[in-house]
Amino acid sequence: MRSKPQCCFQNEAPRTTIFPSESCPTVPSRRSGRTGCAVGERLKIMLKPGKRSRQSDRRIALVTGGARGIGLEIVRRFLADGHRVAFAATRAENVERALDILRCPEDRLYAEAIDVTRQHEVGAFVDRIRARWGEIAILVNNAGISPKRADQNAPWLSQTSLEEWARVIDVNLHGPFILIRLLAPAMIAIGYGRIINVGSLAGRAIPLIAGPHYAASKAGLVGLTRAAARDLAPHGITVNCIAPGRILSDLTGPPESAVNRSALRRIPVGRFGRAEEVAHVVAFLASPTAGFITGATIDITGGEFAA
Repeated sequence: MRSKPQCCFQNEAPRTTIFPSESCPTVPSRRSGRTGCAVGERLKIMLKPGKRSRQSDRRIALVTGGARGIGLEIVRRFLADGHRVAFAATRAENVERALDILRCPEDRLYAEAIDVTRQHEVGAFVDRIRARWGEIAILVNNAGISPKRADQNAPWLSQTSLEEWARVIDVNLHGPFILIRLLAPAMIAIGYGRIINVGSLAGRAIPLIAGPHYAASKAGLVGLTRAAARDLAPHGITVNCIAPGRILSDLTGPPESAVNRSALRRIPVGRFGRAEEVAHVVAFLASPTAGFITGATIDITGGEFAA
């Protein structure tokens, strides 16, 4: 039996959040704006630590691929904003590790290992979330895969098998489609929803690091975002896409790697992105404040896409 760890938000320096939540109590780990402000002042207020969320702003959020990298930081941010958060990942050991890192009570955080391409698994997972907490109002489709060659470079078109192509499209594009279709009816019923799809710079420009399957899937996600935004906008539901560039995490490897050194030369701001910077944008798009933004793709690339 594990010892009872301190919650991840207890006894630590304040994080930069829009609506920081109350600290979580000690629990065991377990399986399973102001009016009349200028725009700049409003943004400063929104990102200022210590602002409490209204109870009505606290929602139930689902994040796929939430056990590592950008996904884990999005989960952490949603918890800090006062939401109840469920997340999924493919491997049980990654889910367990993330739960140990986050250390929050079961009435705030829930996770399972599932395959987002299997509709029956996804449906059963959603049913269990609803049974615990109620309807999901925020969906972040973050799960994705990007196979590389043995030398860690992206495969050329001629090196991409039909089987690998199908698997990447299935996870990166079919999975989000399944979840949007599954959750949209309940969002329509409550008259509120926020859907954020995590795309990539690779789907917006010539892919220099990712393979053709990954680039095609992320470009397809931009199209899916626009189509879903058109259909769901009359019901109070926004659908947006973010397109991160080179964001450092355990998935992108050390900054000094040859791939990362090459990527750094293409980024106008002269540094790599951080996962928490992506989470800030997701948190804004998931908030009531972002109700007039839908069908958009927001680049988080340090200027690389514009360069």
